[in-house]
Order: sequence, then C-alpha cells, then structure tokens
Amino acid sequence: MKRYIYLFFMLMCIVSCEKPEEGVMPEKSVNANIVRFRIYQNQNLFFDGTIDAEENTVVLTIPDGIDKHTIRPEVLISEGAIVTPKSGELQDFTNPVEYKVVSENGENTKTYKVTVNY
Repeated sequence: MKRYIYLFFMLMCIVSCEKPEEGVMPEKSVNANIVRFRIYQNQNLFFDGTIDAEENTVVLTIPDGIDKHTIRPEVLISEGAIVTPKSGELQDFTNPVEYKVVSENGENTKTYKVTVNY
C-alpha cells in the first residue's frame, strides 16, 4: 500500500510540473543609455565622467599626466544595448568623440558627445 501511495505522489509531482510556454520571447530592453564612463590611470586609480542624460553629454576631467591621444575608456551601457565605438577601444580625445548607443530592441538610439578636459 505504501508503494502505491509513493507512486501516486511521484506521478502527481511529474504531472504538475509546468512547462515553459513555447515561442514566447522575453521583451527586449528599450533603454539606450551610457550608465558609466570611466578611465583608469592604473588598477587602483580611475576617473568617472559626468553624464548628462538630458543633453546626451559626458564630461570627464583628468590630470595633466594622462595623454588625451591614447585613452581607453570603459563604457557601461544599458542592459543588452550596443555602443560604438566599443568599450575599451583606444580613442583620441583631443577633440570630443561621439558614442552611439542602440537599445537591445534596436528601436532607440542615442548619440553622446564625450569631452575630456584637464
């Protein structure tokens, strides 16, 4: 008798397991933002830019010892979004550089003007 009760409960557990709906994809993000713009002088010293989301600008102030011609910024963006130029790519910031962020769903695009000052 115990065996039948055990089999009954096992059968109920198997039957009651929910299967995920097929063909339903989670919604993709509509956000296209730069969340953080950072450069490292060394492993322990970094500088973060000031992001103005309304004006789509980033202003970064660095010390004189850092060469504006060879900066490799770390760009953190909205989840699933794509940024161009890519995070970690070497850039020349003697003039402002534009960063284009495209949302995960591809419907929203923002272009940020990044300026580096001493």
